Amino acid sequence: MIKNLLIKNFAIIDELLIEFDSGLTVITGETGSGKSIIIEALSVAAGKKTDKMMIKSGSQNCVVDLDFNNSSYRRIINKSGRSKSYVDETPIAAIALQKEFATKIDFHGQHDQQLILKKENHIDYLDSYCKHQKKVDKIIEIYENLITSKNKLNELKENLSIYKEKKELLTFQLNEIELADVNIKEEIHLTNEYKKLNHYEDILSFLNQSKLKISHHEGIISDLNNIIVKLEQLKKYDSSLSKLEHSIDSVIVQLQDVDLEMEDRLSNDEFDQERLSFIEQRISTLESLKRKYGGSIESVVDYRESIRNELEEISSFVNSDKELKENIKKLEKEYSAIAIQLSSKREKISGILSSLIEDSLKELNMSGANFEIKISRKAKSIGSINLTNESAQGFPKGIDQVEFFLSANPGEPLKPMASIASGGEMSRIMLAIKTVFQDQNPVSALIFDEIDTGISGETAKKVSQHLKKLSNHKQVICITHLPQIAKQADRHLHISKHVKNAKTVVNAEYLEGANSNNVIDNLFIGEKMIA
Repeated sequence: MIKNLLIKNFAIIDELLIEFDSGLTVITGETGSGKSIIIEALSVAAGKKTDKMMIKSGSQNCVVDLDFNNSSYRRIINKSGRSKSYVDETPIAAIALQKEFATKIDFHGQHDQQLILKKENHIDYLDSYCKHQKKVDKIIEIYENLITSKNKLNELKENLSIYKEKKELLTFQLNEIELADVNIKEEIHLTNEYKKLNHYEDILSFLNQSKLKISHHEGIISDLNNIIVKLEQLKKYDSSLSKLEHSIDSVIVQLQDVDLEMEDRLSNDEFDQERLSFIEQRISTLESLKRKYGGSIESVVDYRESIRNELEEISSFVNSDKELKENIKKLEKEYSAIAIQLSSKREKISGILSSLIEDSLKELNMSGANFEIKISRKAKSIGSINLTNESAQGFPKGIDQVEFFLSANPGEPLKPMASIASGGEMSRIMLAIKTVFQDQNPVSALIFDEIDTGISGETAKKVSQHLKKLSNHKQVICITHLPQIAKQADRHLHISKHVKNAKTVVNAEYLEGANSNNVIDNLFIGEKMIA
């Protein structure tokens, strides 16, 4: 239960403390006095989105403190419109605060009437009364997974030809590279071997010429031997020449080794034309691959690996067709089972709920009203969900389309409620629904703003009695312009404003006895209310 509300620097309010109690509390006041500000402050305390326009002009921030069931809820709004929220001085996220109050306070205003006019929301009211929200949440989850899987399957089908063409190209490229058996080190070896074979004749000619210069009878070795002979003759005159003789002899030995090596090369080396042709072809193949796939052997090798990975992904994607179809079949089976269960429950409960709302409407001076919850299904179309033993099209919340129908007056046919309900009728419809749902609704406080729109006379009296009835079970706070409703109140909160020192001051005062009656009497005659 709401116990008190403290408002600081909110809209046109400097500071205001309001205490609340159980039963029915009505709020009255002139238009523009600040009644709706009180309700807005309550909604902010309960987690409503904040705005910088909520801050009173000239203030740095505004504060709303709410005492609910002996717990303190505080919202502080800064100049940017952002807020900080606290529960018993412990910080809490605004969204968490909003979720917590969803089961504590029920706010009703023009927004709620707009929601109930939308056909797509009617199924939510019925499901709430059916008490099978867990199944609804489950089927929504299944439906989303089902649509995702179907979209993937359609994408696969649409792109299948593209993937097949790409797979063919990549497979060709991979075979080309793999057949070439590319090796990074091979290119260097082949290049060197090609140079050798391509210049074989030059090498052979040079070796022959060099061998002649070294070992011919007029060659270097012969000349050095002659020098040795001469040194043999001269060293008897100069013994130091022996050292020189020895050095030249060593050179001769080395030259003889060189000569033998040349001889061996000339005897054993044979020109291999086939090998040269092979190398030329091999180099040509590698060059072609380099041009196609990156400019180097390293890039060719890297591209080969990327092709392998991409082909693996494509194969996995193509093979997912079977998996997707199996998953879709499984999800459709699950969806169908829950959809049928939900539909059966809705069919069973819709008649009961229709009767209860209709009875409640009659208590609200709509004695000739007929109210019916109609459940329909759409025929299964191409691409819709396949249902077990059903031909209906599937939707996020099942196979049912729910719509409220109303006949406000005797003799009139039932028509979609959204197309015929007036403002006064909508107020009563909402009140009737909230009355029917009161035992199921976990909230302990109901707050009504504009519940008396478009009603007067006997209807106003019936509505007031209904609100009073509701207040026997819930705390009810109601802004009203109708004396019939004000007279039913357990507590009468009157909001007024005046100017003091060039500033607007808002007052909130509980009225009793003659003071309350005077204000209520002014509501009857439509004159300006006196604070």
